[in-house]
Amino acid sequence: MKQRRIDTAITYVLLTLGALVLALPFYYMVVTSVKPDNELAQTTVSLIARHPSVKPYADLIHGDAILLATWNSFVIAASTTLGSMLLCTLAGYAFAKHRFPGREPLFLTLLATMMVPATVLLVPGFLLMRDFNWLDTWWPLIVPGVAGAFGVFLARQFMQKIPDSLLESAKLDGCGEVRIFRSIVLPNVKPLLATLGILTFLGSWNSFVGPLIMLLDEKKYPLPLVISLLQGRFPYKDNVQMAGAVISIAPVLVLFFIFQRQIVQSLAGSGLKEG
Repeated sequence: MKQRRIDTAITYVLLTLGALVLALPFYYMVVTSVKPDNELAQTTVSLIARHPSVKPYADLIHGDAILLATWNSFVIAASTTLGSMLLCTLAGYAFAKHRFPGREPLFLTLLATMMVPATVLLVPGFLLMRDFNWLDTWWPLIVPGVAGAFGVFLARQFMQKIPDSLLESAKLDGCGEVRIFRSIVLPNVKPLLATLGILTFLGSWNSFVGPLIMLLDEKKYPLPLVISLLQGRFPYKDNVQMAGAVISIAPVLVLFFIFQRQIVQSLAGSGLKEG
């Protein structure tokens, strides 16, 4: 018992140290974002803002470019997330609970696409969007992300844990596939929906290369592209650039803290079992 307590204490100490190391860059980012210009001019590195100021945020918001970019990112990320939560769960349900010709080869082919590096698809994707006449629109940033292979794989693995007897009982009661999916499957996969939603939102919100290639009009730029321009628009103003970084990660952190329990449950592989 004593050895177990020592091992537990060591584990907590190591985890705490690791958390502090990971949190240090975020702390430095927040502190720097509220430093006035005169404190930035100092040659020594300081982890404390002696005279905090919201002026960097005011300078950043002035001109409405960052607000427009935030709205653009929200629309793109929200559309991609809602589409992914719908289509990926439908596909996962079909792969997990329905038998149809070619199911296994099709699923293996879907998994194989996850092995292809994203950079390899940049040029073919650009040419395809050009042929669709979708360049300089948000469609190339939304449509490819609503049915990602990882989302389908995650949904399929989670839905396999739903008891077949539960679905068969619903069919015997006269429920159709739409009602089964809406009334039985979806309520039992809330951790999956939370995980899929936050991962999809995070990937779309932080997307940089795709918008850089597909968009030309700066008024359509999402937040990552606008933040990349801050170094040229606010040279030698690290506080303004850090303020932009804080604004970019704040929505994702809020979503994570709201749905952290569901995310942990889903990634831990929890689910229903046969009774």
